[in-house]
Amino acid sequence: MMHCYRKIGLNNKLSLFIILIILTSFGVVGVYFDSFLKESHFQNTKKKMHNAYNRMEINLSGAEDKLKKWASFIQEDEYLLASVALIDNYQDKQNYNASLLDEEKKYIASQLLSRVKLSLNNDIALYDKNEELISFVVKKDEKYNQNFVSYENGEPVLYCKYEDEKLYTTEACAYSQFLTYKHPILYKNILPKEPIITYHSAQNNLYLKSHLNIFLSQSKEVMGHVEMTHLIGKTYFENLSDDLEIKMSISSDEKYSKVANQLLDKELHDSLIVTQTDREYVGAMRMDTRDSIVYLVASLEKDILNSELSTNRMKLIMILFVLGSVFLFFLYLFFRKNLAQPLEVIMNQINKIEMRDYSRSQHLTSDDELEAISKNINNLASTIKERELALHTSQSNLQYLSTHDPLTDLPNRRFFTDRLEHAIKIAERTHSKMAIIFLDLDEFKEVNDSLGHDIGDELLKEVSNRLTLSLRSTDTLSRIGGDEFYILLENVKSHADIESIVQKIYDEFQTPFACKEYSIETTASMGIAIYPENGVDSVSLIKNSDLAMYQSKNRGRNHFSFFYEELSDQMRERMRWIIALKDAVHSCSEFTLMYQPKISSVSGKIVAVESLVRWNSSVLGFAGPDKFIRLAEETKLIVPLGKWIIEKACQDFLGLLKEGYNLSHVSINISSVQLLHSDMIQTLKDTLDKIEIKPEQIELEITESYIATDEKKALQTLQSFRDMGIKLAVDDFGTGYSSLSYLQKLPVTRLKIDKSFVDNLPNSKDSVSIVKVIIALAKTFNLSLTAEGVETKEQLDFLTTMECDEIQGYYYSKPLSLDDLKSFCKS
Repeated sequence: MMHCYRKIGLNNKLSLFIILIILTSFGVVGVYFDSFLKESHFQNTKKKMHNAYNRMEINLSGAEDKLKKWASFIQEDEYLLASVALIDNYQDKQNYNASLLDEEKKYIASQLLSRVKLSLNNDIALYDKNEELISFVVKKDEKYNQNFVSYENGEPVLYCKYEDEKLYTTEACAYSQFLTYKHPILYKNILPKEPIITYHSAQNNLYLKSHLNIFLSQSKEVMGHVEMTHLIGKTYFENLSDDLEIKMSISSDEKYSKVANQLLDKELHDSLIVTQTDREYVGAMRMDTRDSIVYLVASLEKDILNSELSTNRMKLIMILFVLGSVFLFFLYLFFRKNLAQPLEVIMNQINKIEMRDYSRSQHLTSDDELEAISKNINNLASTIKERELALHTSQSNLQYLSTHDPLTDLPNRRFFTDRLEHAIKIAERTHSKMAIIFLDLDEFKEVNDSLGHDIGDELLKEVSNRLTLSLRSTDTLSRIGGDEFYILLENVKSHADIESIVQKIYDEFQTPFACKEYSIETTASMGIAIYPENGVDSVSLIKNSDLAMYQSKNRGRNHFSFFYEELSDQMRERMRWIIALKDAVHSCSEFTLMYQPKISSVSGKIVAVESLVRWNSSVLGFAGPDKFIRLAEETKLIVPLGKWIIEKACQDFLGLLKEGYNLSHVSINISSVQLLHSDMIQTLKDTLDKIEIKPEQIELEITESYIATDEKKALQTLQSFRDMGIKLAVDDFGTGYSSLSYLQKLPVTRLKIDKSFVDNLPNSKDSVSIVKVIIALAKTFNLSLTAEGVETKEQLDFLTTMECDEIQGYYYSKPLSLDDLKSFCKS
C-alpha cells in the first residue's frame, strides 16, 4: 500500500489530504459550532456590561468633579460671600430685619439658581454659620423652584417661587425632606476646605451630594456651608440603556448581593460576574450609599440572541456545504495547473543554480508566491550587486558627512583643519600672509530659547549663505559647531585687505535674516589671527583667533579684533582655572557623578546608565563640564580625574546591583588624552580587581578623534579592552571621522547617534537620511545603537520604528544624582 502511495503524484497527494481535512473540519465544526456561538454571545454580552459599568464609573467620576467645581463657586464670589457675612452678623430671629436680610437672601437664591442650572444639577442649598438654612433651589417637575427662609416673631417662614415667576409666595416651613442628606458631622469634626462627596439613594434614584465649608478669608472660622445635589435617576438609566443596547436599572433587591462587586473598586470590577437564565443574561454591581446598599443591574434578553444563533447555524451549514462542493470540484485542476507545473519550473531554476549557471531564466507568471520565488531566484545575482553598490554609496555618504556640517552643508572642523595645514605650508613656502577669522553670532542662544531650535537652524543656514556671498572664491568658510564659524583667508597682503573682507561680512548683517515667518536682526563678533605674526601652526592660529573673538565679545559684541599680545591676560584667568582644577583633582571631593538613564526602545524600561561628572568649585563655583573638561584635557588633569570617575562610577553601579536594580552596564566617557597619556589598560585592571565588577558591565565611550590620531595604536588599545570583556561605544558617531573602513576594523560594540542628528528628526530629510545610514551600518556590522539627545515623542517614535536599541535624553530624564536615579528606577 505504501508503494502505491509513493507512486501518487504531489498533485493527487495534496488533493487527498485536503479532502480529509474538509471532512474532518465538517465534523469538528458541527460539534463545536453551537458552543462557540453561545460563548461568543456570552462574551459579547459581558463586554457590553463591562462597557456599561465603565461608562457609569466615568459618568459618576465626572459628576463628582463637576459637583466639587460648582460647589466651590461661592468661595470665589465676593458679593455672595459678603451677603452670607451680612446674614451671619445681623440675623436675629426675634428681631428679624426683613427689609434688609430678605433682599440679600433673594439675591443669594438668584445666584444659587444660576449655578445649579449651569451645572445641570438637581438642587443646591446654602446654610449660615449656625447651620440654619438661608436659601435653596430645587428642581421640581423639570422646573427650578427658588426658596429662602425668613422669620416672623422668631418662627421660620419659607418664601418660594418658580424661576419663571416674578414674585415670591409664602409657605409653611416644611422643608425637612430637603434636609435629609445634610450631614453636620462632616462640618464639625473634619472642617474640610475642599468639597466632600457623599452618595445617597431613595425611591430607586441615586444622589451625589457635595458638602463644602465656607471659611472666613485666611481663617479657620466657618462662615457657612453649601451643598449641591446631582440626580442619577430613571431618565439617566433609560438613556444609558438606549445608548448601549442593554437594559440598565437600579435596585435594592438583596438577591443580587452574592454576585455584585463594588462598582468603584477597580480590582473587583475586573471580576464582573454575569449570570444567565434561559431568558436573559444578568450582571450586577454594588454601591454603598449613606442610606443603604443599592445594586446597579445590567440585563439582556436572550430572545434575539437565540434567533440569531439559529439563523447563523443554518447559514454556516449552507456555506460550508456549497464551498466544500465547489472546492472539491476544482481542487484537482487547481493543483495541477498552479502547483505541480510551477514547481517543476522552479526545480529547473534551482538545478541551474546548482550547476553554477547564474544567467537569468524565464520566470513563472502564475501571479502568486511561486512566481515571487521564481523571480527572487532570478534576481539573486543582481541583488548581490545592488547590495555592494548600496554599501559603497553608504561609505561615500559617510565620508562626505565626516567632512561637512549636516545643517549648513559647509566644511566642518576636520575639513577646515586639513585646509589650514595645507595653507600654512603654502604660505611658508611662498612667504605670504594668511589669516583666520573666528566668527561667533551674538545672542544666538536667545534666538533658540525664544523662537525655538528650528528657527535657530534656519538662521544658521541664512548666515552661512550670506557669508559665502561675502567671501572670495579662494577663501574657506567652515561651521565648527553651534553658532561658530571659521574663515580662512589666503594670500592677504595687509590689515586693510582683511578689514575690507570683514566689512563686507558686516554689510551682510545689516539686512535682517528671513527665517520662516520671522525677520531676525543679529550681529557677529569676530577675532582675527594672522600668519606668521600671531602663530606659525594651526593650533596657535586657532587659539589666538579664539582669544581675539572673546576680546570682541568683551568690547560689547558686533566688533572685530585682531590678536595682540595683551590678550594674554586671558591666559591668567585660564591659569586661575587650572590652579583651582589641580586642587580639586588632588582630592576629587568637589566632583560628583550624575547618571543619565538609557531606556530600552522595546520595553521602555531603564537598562543602563551613563556617568557624567560635575564640578562645584570652592573657588570658582559651579563650573560647566564643557569648560573644565576641555581644560582638564589640555592640562592632562583628565588622567587622574578620569581614573577617579572610573572607580566612582563602578562603585556606584555595583551598589545599585546589590540593591536589586536590574541594569546591564554603566557607560563611562573616556577622553583621548586618557588613552594617549596613561596606561588605561592597567587602570581598568586595577579597578576590576578593587571593585570586583564584571568587565561586561562596563562600557567605555570613545570619540572618533582618538581613532584618527594613531589608527594602528588605537586599534591595538581598543582590542585590549575588548579582550578584557569590556564593551566599547563610539560617542557622537557621524560628527567626526566616521567611515566604513573604521567600522570594519574597530572592535566596538555600540554606536551612539549624535544629538545634532536627532534634533531635527523626523522633519529634516537630511537628518533622516543620516540616521538611516548610521542605523544601516550598525545593523550591517551587528552593533548596538543608542540615540542621544532625544527630547520629543516624534523623535522617540521615529527611532523606535528604525529599531534603535537604546534611547537617551531629556524626553525620559535629565542626568540624575545617585539617589534620584534610584527613585527613577523604582518609578
